[in-house]
Amino acid sequence: MGVDRHYKSRTRTAGVSTVIGIALVLFMLGVLGFLVLNAQALERYFKENVRVELFLKRELKEVDVMQFRKELDTEAYTLETRYVTADEAAEQLKKDLGEDFLGVLGSNPLLPSVELRLKADHAAADSLKWIVEHLERDPRVHEVAYNAAVVENIEANVGRLGLMVLGFTALLLIIAIALINNTIRLAIYSKRFLIRTMHLVGATQWFIKKPFLGQSLWQGLVGAMLAVGLLVGLLQVVKRYMPDLLAFTDMPTLALLFGGVVLLGSVISFISTWFAVRRYLRMNSEDLHWS
Repeated sequence: MGVDRHYKSRTRTAGVSTVIGIALVLFMLGVLGFLVLNAQALERYFKENVRVELFLKRELKEVDVMQFRKELDTEAYTLETRYVTADEAAEQLKKDLGEDFLGVLGSNPLLPSVELRLKADHAAADSLKWIVEHLERDPRVHEVAYNAAVVENIEANVGRLGLMVLGFTALLLIIAIALINNTIRLAIYSKRFLIRTMHLVGATQWFIKKPFLGQSLWQGLVGAMLAVGLLVGLLQVVKRYMPDLLAFTDMPTLALLFGGVVLLGSVISFISTWFAVRRYLRMNSEDLHWS
């Protein structure tokens, strides 16, 4: 009776340790996944804030400006347009300069303009070049202006950041798989003689593996849910102290992140258990004492 109680206690302790180990590893992966998904949202945010200034000809009538905006809004590359009158442009410049330049000049030299925001997939150097050339040929447009250096910097920095994140993600994923695999192998190690005994009395490999695989799936799911709980807690802390970091995160993104954590925990646990049990099934009795 005492031996049986001791065995159950050790088994329960090993199970709890396995779940905690899985949860901590998945939590680290979840944090990285959040940063990756947030980086993509930041990239989209910066690209969608690339602005092209279309300065219109001064003699253009209001109805022609409205028609021009309607045409722009139907273009595949347009995210949003905003019309800025010459008076509004002068008022903004007055605020920026801190003085009334119109009093010196006597008249407003600024042109009305349409501020064009591009969709993220069109905010690239090649696409922008084609868009600008296309708009410059419009007879209603006096001049087209945009900051090419900003676009080039976004592309260059996003590319480097993407490679760094990809490399770090791959490294952490390998570490996570190794840690979870090692945790599960240690948990099954204590049952290696039971596995071997069942095999010797004629039990099929599937019959032996089935309870271990079921337990591993359960442990993977519980560990994943604990990891999701830790992630939710971390996001609440971030929301309270660094709300700007969550400005680009939406519910579908979080659902994808949490779903990925649960799926990863279940799959890694299942595969690790499958190979760990198979390993002990293939060992001879002498090797079991030294494994």
